[in-house]
Amino acid sequence: MQNTKYVVDYIVGSRFADIPPKALNVAKGAMLDCVGVALAGARQPAGAITADWSRHAAGTAQSTLWGQRSKTAAHDAALVNGTAAHALDYDDVTWGLIGHPSVSLVPSVFALGELIGASGADVLHAYVVGFEVMAKLGRTTQPKHSLDGGWHATGTIGAFGATAACCKLLGLDGEQTGHALGIVYSMTSGNVSNFGTMCKPLHAGLAARNAVEAALWAQRGFTSVPHPFDGPRSFHNVYSRGLPADMKPLTELGRDYELVVRGVVIKPYPCGVALHPGIDAVFGLKQENKFGAGDIEGIDVGVTRYTFDKLSYLEPKTGLEGKFSMPYTVARAVLDSSIGLDTFTDKFVQATEAQELLRRVRMYVHDGIERTWTMGSRPVHVRLRLRDGRALERQIDISKGNPEVPMTTDELRVKFEDCARLSLGAADLKAAADALNHIERLSSIAELTSHLGGRMQAVAA
Repeated sequence: MQNTKYVVDYIVGSRFADIPPKALNVAKGAMLDCVGVALAGARQPAGAITADWSRHAAGTAQSTLWGQRSKTAAHDAALVNGTAAHALDYDDVTWGLIGHPSVSLVPSVFALGELIGASGADVLHAYVVGFEVMAKLGRTTQPKHSLDGGWHATGTIGAFGATAACCKLLGLDGEQTGHALGIVYSMTSGNVSNFGTMCKPLHAGLAARNAVEAALWAQRGFTSVPHPFDGPRSFHNVYSRGLPADMKPLTELGRDYELVVRGVVIKPYPCGVALHPGIDAVFGLKQENKFGAGDIEGIDVGVTRYTFDKLSYLEPKTGLEGKFSMPYTVARAVLDSSIGLDTFTDKFVQATEAQELLRRVRMYVHDGIERTWTMGSRPVHVRLRLRDGRALERQIDISKGNPEVPMTTDELRVKFEDCARLSLGAADLKAAADALNHIERLSSIAELTSHLGGRMQAVAA
């Protein structure tokens, strides 16, 4: 049962002092970004509906619902905040997972940490442990797990990472940790067919909630198969049946940190990360050439098969569908000078000029890109065919927001403030940002979460 042992031994044995400073800094930046986009997502239907449900469910007031002015049970807070964090698809990505790490990690460790009175350093440590487990597991089976298996790794593999984080936060021993991972194995879910609907962010929320529950249940003696990554009915054999798996990344746990080697992508645009290179390509062509929508005969966008498979909305009609539409985002990049939150409203997606132009955009699998594509990038080749006979081309291999092309400190601050101000007043926004930037100094995570809900109103028990 060696594969599970690698994971369990790392979780139990990890020490804060052994984490590289760069890993801690990347983690802190990802946590700041996640909280910001969650506070904006709290105003979205997916965030609002789940929060309203939690109020009527009347859970014990244990943990803060971000931006909702209320508290509820810790596991439900993780669900609501995790769903809100992914509602805008504006949250971070890591290429080892080929998914979104922080949307299950931050809501689960904040909710559980608030419940048990954990320190900021303990929460940060737990986040790092969960991130490393999640990303290493992703490398064992991605991209096949999603591309051919149809699973959304943010929900399936993400649940294991978030559970690892919660186990570390609770200080569970090896036996309890094995059972917690086995418990969440029976809870994992999330399929790619629900991209472009409210269920995609729900996958993140479920992963966060299931992690809190699995760890707390294991702490109380609930049992399961204690080795979910080994044997004939292992996670890989069941969820990626017949697909190749390479378990070697698990041997790197605690030695080669994913937070250092691959880091995170902080999104400059609130849509699927596979769309970002196409947006960057069009913006780059606009800087160097003069043209408008009326000058365009057609636009050809070459992508990987993975990207082609995931972006299924060729003529989107809603804001959510627009977040997974290459024709729409490329059209908007031609029409507008920026891509922001308003870009993905129903009104903007249904606008006549956008609908007319997106019909001239063709997405296809680019053979050259497909042959050379590796995990850690999502290349896109854009070719604009103009009515005057010119053809303008640009390929983006690494889009802005990746560690190789990072957003500036000012851009990150502006993004956080633009998102957080949708739910917080100025005083709470500043206090939350300061606490997140120095989370390791907090004696209690409640010093931070007390600023994330605004004026608190406990849910009636």
